Amino acid sequence: MTPLADLERRWRETWPAALATWGRTSRLHAPVLHTEPCGMPSWAWYSLDDVEVHVDLTVVRERHVEEHALAVLAHEIGHHLLAPVDLATHVRIAARIQIGLVDLDHLVGLVSNLWCDLLINDRLQRQLGVDRAALSAAVGPPDPDDTLMLLVLRTNEILWGLPRGTLVGDNATLDDQAMLCSRLVRAYTRDPVGGAAGFALLVRSTIPVEKLRAERPRPVVACGGPAGGDGSVPFGVATDPTLGAPAIHPSRDPRVVGAALVEETTPDPAPGVATGNALMPGALHSVLQSLGFATTAEQVAVSWYREHAARHLVPFPSRPRPRRSDELLAGLEPWEVGDDLSTVDWTGTMAASPVVVPGMTTVRRAYLDDPEESVEVRPVDLDLYLDSSGSMPDPRRTRAPIALAGAILALSALRAGARVQATTWSGPGQVAGTDGFTRDADAVLRAVVAYFGGSTAFPLDLLRRTHLGDPATGDAPTRRGPTHIAVISDDGISTMFQQYGQPADPTAGDALRAADGGGTLALQVSPEWAAGFEDLADGYAVHSVVTEEDLMTFVRRMAASTWGGDRGSSTR
Repeated sequence: MTPLADLERRWRETWPAALATWGRTSRLHAPVLHTEPCGMPSWAWYSLDDVEVHVDLTVVRERHVEEHALAVLAHEIGHHLLAPVDLATHVRIAARIQIGLVDLDHLVGLVSNLWCDLLINDRLQRQLGVDRAALSAAVGPPDPDDTLMLLVLRTNEILWGLPRGTLVGDNATLDDQAMLCSRLVRAYTRDPVGGAAGFALLVRSTIPVEKLRAERPRPVVACGGPAGGDGSVPFGVATDPTLGAPAIHPSRDPRVVGAALVEETTPDPAPGVATGNALMPGALHSVLQSLGFATTAEQVAVSWYREHAARHLVPFPSRPRPRRSDELLAGLEPWEVGDDLSTVDWTGTMAASPVVVPGMTTVRRAYLDDPEESVEVRPVDLDLYLDSSGSMPDPRRTRAPIALAGAILALSALRAGARVQATTWSGPGQVAGTDGFTRDADAVLRAVVAYFGGSTAFPLDLLRRTHLGDPATGDAPTRRGPTHIAVISDDGISTMFQQYGQPADPTAGDALRAADGGGTLALQVSPEWAAGFEDLADGYAVHSVVTEEDLMTFVRRMAASTWGGDRGSSTR
């Protein structure tokens, strides 16, 4: 048996004991023990994507930690059970770390991993009986210039009551900051997200910023495994109301130093207090990039607006539509002279008498209609237009109430079973969208968050083709039934009724009447400006949507006026 094969056997036999360290109910399948070099910067790592532990035994042998299988494996299990546990918590911790580091995004992954390691190792050493100190001593002290690792190891010495120098050697350390860090670890031992920002701020205030800026990004895989995934955003992160809250230094945190030593003006860092500090789409994308997620600004924005719109979905209108029902076979009835000869049921006629006497022995088949199937209730489709000119905020970077209103309308329609055509527009020729009505929520939301930032010219040609037909080719309208027209814009909405330097165009009003589903203009203008557009709107309902409160008012009014009363029954 080769040395690595024997090492693999011994480490695999240690796995049940490592699991039992965290409790008899702990479950995780056996680790992947690599006997060939993996090219990873660590001897072990936990993959959040695959939910499994990996160990590179070649590095284990090189670093001379063969006899510390329990400490290594139990630590990686800690990433599964304590910090970060899952992808969503991994992103939450990184978001808080980024707040504390301010502008040092290249260190977010490293500092996030070190924070999780501090919590896990302290639990193993002090409560679960695993000798993590022996493993750290076997590895040896870090380089004298590695101030960050010296801070972490000195913190461990204080946490575990070890003599000074056991882990850091003869290197100089900042004992005051390490003592504060040790108290931070104990205060947030069961709240990795809550203490992350304080740890990051402590790191930034302890180590000179110039040195941190010069710190080269280190590949970190212990928490999340190799960067990858499908580019999706973990659900719940976008709407977390605490991730964007200001960081509090541990020296001013009542949970760390006690309320008596903290000024009354210090914000309360207790979980749940910060309710209006959700990350903006651009900030969330920055966090995911710092962790190596293969995601784009568009994907993050789609997830962000989907989550924020979900809580505000409203009933969408439905209309009874005549439908040709299946005919039900009934009995036979007399066929009289003058009736259509093709309706004679010859089988029934010959069965009644072999002698055919028209009007006397001839019969025909009768049919019945099912009254309950004579109509079908279908939701009114939605034709959505979103202004992305330079006067509108970019929904991929910041919170845009107008884009959120569009997402609410689109997702409400799709939930009710309607089809949606979503179009983003700016200047002449700047049009993007779903290219027709669709039930694909992702395609619709991609149109909602698209952005041009150009001039303003409403796409009247598209509106005309959709509801009135194409006069150039003679093609019929592309809509299939009653459709609600919704336009999200600002004062550029005037180009919907009159292009610059052109006479008034009746297309918008004609399309509204042809669509037969109502129309809404949600405008990012003051209520006074919105009132000024009502005479120009030609039948469209005008709403001012500027703030979050305006958005909720808009949604409620639209649900009551457009989808209530005799417009049709709700499908909710």
